Amino acid sequence: MFDSGKLDDRGFWERILTDVSAAGLDGIEVTFPPGDYLGAIRAYGSAQGFAGRVKQQGLEICSGFLSTRVPGTDRRLDFGNPDDRSGLIELAESYAEFLDVCDAGVMVTALGIRANADGTSPRIVDFRLAETIAESLNAVGAATARHGIRLALHPEAFCILRDSRDTDLFMLLTDPAVVSLCPDTAQYTVAGSNPIEIVSRHRDRLVLTHWKDAVGPAPKDVPIDDTVFARQIQWFAQVGQGIVDWPAWIRLLREVNYGGWAVFELDGALDPVAELIAIRSYVESSLSYLSLARFVGEPIPGAGPGAEFSALSTRGSRWLAPVAESLASFATCSIIQDTARNRQP
Repeated sequence: MFDSGKLDDRGFWERILTDVSAAGLDGIEVTFPPGDYLGAIRAYGSAQGFAGRVKQQGLEICSGFLSTRVPGTDRRLDFGNPDDRSGLIELAESYAEFLDVCDAGVMVTALGIRANADGTSPRIVDFRLAETIAESLNAVGAATARHGIRLALHPEAFCILRDSRDTDLFMLLTDPAVVSLCPDTAQYTVAGSNPIEIVSRHRDRLVLTHWKDAVGPAPKDVPIDDTVFARQIQWFAQVGQGIVDWPAWIRLLREVNYGGWAVFELDGALDPVAELIAIRSYVESSLSYLSLARFVGEPIPGAGPGAEFSALSTRGSRWLAPVAESLASFATCSIIQDTARNRQP
């Protein structure tokens, strides 16, 4: 994957696609550098070239995670800064064009780190700040919707949207016509909230799910700075090896007729293929009695235009898979170890 000490984009993506296929999964979520969409375009010449290679491998692209970092710089745009709104829309529209070509229906995004600009923490998230952020989210969501792409908010344990209170607040202030929810079981748990209770309340906003376990909530006094994205890994665990109530999670998804993707997340795995196979095996063997197979091909409730990806894959039916459609790998961090700094939204 490296050529003369530099990352080989083509080699990186070939490794990703090969490993995801070897794990018996159905697709990928495009994420942060080096696994971002710009690297994919460099590797295959165009969005069309990348989409064709993914299809050739027998895989699909389920979604893409929007980074607020301005390409080629270390500057991050802030949803809470009105002056950055036009820049965020420009970033999102460029990414949406790529995802549209790739037949992916969802763009995931997270809000900024909870630390203040001077490095102190926490950043106070009051109603005034939340309103400003929501205005930016609505504008970005409207822009991606023009390309048939749903914008979905994702929690991060040490960012502005981290727990049940934050989710309730931003789901209230954003328009469900243009902003949806992508819950992450581990991030909510590390933040001290119950992902099942949150998703139950906001079931009508659900368009994508991220699956990862956690050993428990992080201490309340964890310092929040740019290093927290590397340090937070200590509270994460492989699906089935933490405290997330997976039977309850599956029952809830069945109850709400969820027909979307299950994105299995890894962070710095030494053997990503083995870990992905282990996750899939746990889901199939330990949770198969809660199978969602009867919901194969049903649309995501309330997802609207651009959600057709939920019915594309039927390969899951060959397994005892509890998820209706497909199992996707958050593969970037499973291959490249030095991506913690890129994990910041």
